[in-house]
Formats: sequence, C-alpha cells, structure tokens
Amino acid sequence: MSVATYVVTRDQIILSALRKLTVVEPSDTASTIDASVVTNCAQALNLMIKQWMSEGIKLWTVQVYTLTLVASQTSYTIGPAGPDLVADKPLRLIQCVLRNNSVTPYIDIPMQVISKNEYMLLGSKFSTGFVNSVYLNPGLTSSVVQVFLTPDTNTATNYTLLMTVQRPLYDISSASDTPDFPNEWLNALVWGLADELAIEYGLPVNHRQELMLKAEKYRNQLMDWDVEYESTFFQPNSRMLQHYR
Repeated sequence: MSVATYVVTRDQIILSALRKLTVVEPSDTASTIDASVVTNCAQALNLMIKQWMSEGIKLWTVQVYTLTLVASQTSYTIGPAGPDLVADKPLRLIQCVLRNNSVTPYIDIPMQVISKNEYMLLGSKFSTGFVNSVYLNPGLTSSVVQVFLTPDTNTATNYTLLMTVQRPLYDISSASDTPDFPNEWLNALVWGLADELAIEYGLPVNHRQELMLKAEKYRNQLMDWDVEYESTFFQPNSRMLQHYR
C-alpha cells in the first residue's frame, strides 16, 4: 500500500475532464483523442492554474530564499534570469529575517515586511546602516526587493536576508508532466478543467451548472483546508502610528 505516490499526468487530467463532459467514450485513451483537442485542453488547464495562483497562498509553494546583501545596494532583482538571485519569481513576501552569519549558532532578527505605500513614505531610502524593513515589488518575469536601510559594509559582510516567499505554480507543458499540486488537489483540477471547457463543448445549461457547482465545491474545500492552523497575532504598526501623529 502507498499513501502519497499516486499521481496523474497532464493528459490523464484532460481525459478525465473530457469524460465529465461526456464527449469521449469511457474506453478512450489520451492517444486516441485528436491532437488539437489535447492542445486546446492543455491551454485551458494552464490558464486555469495561472488564475488559481491569485486565489490564496498554496502552502507547498512557500519557500525560503536566501539573498546575499551587497554594501550600498538598495534594490535586488529576483527571477529566472537574476541577476541578484536566480530563482522563481516570488509572488508574495510572507516573512523575512536578517541572519547574523558571524556567530554560532546563527541569530535571526525579524524584519518588518512593508507595503509600497509604507516604503514610499520612508525618508532617506539610500542611507546606509542596518537593514530593518523589506518591500517586495512583483513584476512580470521578476520581482524587486527593496531594503531599508541600505546595507552598510558590516551588514553586507556579516548578514544575509532570509525571505519566506510564495513562488508561482509551474506550467504543465508536456503530456507526461505531473501537476505542481499535492495529490489531494487532483480531483479539483479535473473538475475545474471540466468546468472551464463546458461552454466550449456546448453543454446544456443545467449540465454546466452541475459542473460549476462540483468544481467550486472541490476547489473551496481545498482552499479552506490548505491553510496553517497556528494562531496569528496582530498588533498596531508603530511606524504608521508615528507617521499619522
């Protein structure tokens, strides 16, 4: 017996979705479906996944990026082409610490993750000193991290920035690719794709509504389940309180 080894490929997801639409026979396989149909379905599947990236943080996409600081450098570009850090483009900055590498064991100092508005309200953004705040500006293919204060030589030499970020969901490009989802999400992918394709295949309204309800049910169940259960604490932002005073 196995627990977490069951996976399905891109074409298996497409075939299962088409069965939900009753446009293929139960005996059909991915190889017997017209190639243009598979191509269109693969496009719909990837577009749906791109949309899902905006619907909450997927826990398995949360990673820790280590950014090397450079003296007198305020902005750092992160993306597949770098140049400051070669990695998947971060979509969100969830948490950040400044790690003191000059001591053993390492000491992590929490950083304040701020919004663009807060960053723009800061005074001398290019003054050098000890970093205490971080702002992430997502772009099309890369994201830019702005730090405040700009690291001085001591900070750049002895500290690194550890950022907990949300990365994008990966594309499903080829027939044998498996989705960038835990296996508990596979059913939601199948029904979600069936819902996306329903209008294209001219299904009756009542059938489309049934598909939509099933797709929403499975996706919402997973969205509600895919969260951390630890307590969250809120406190006033002292920086902003001082600003408005």
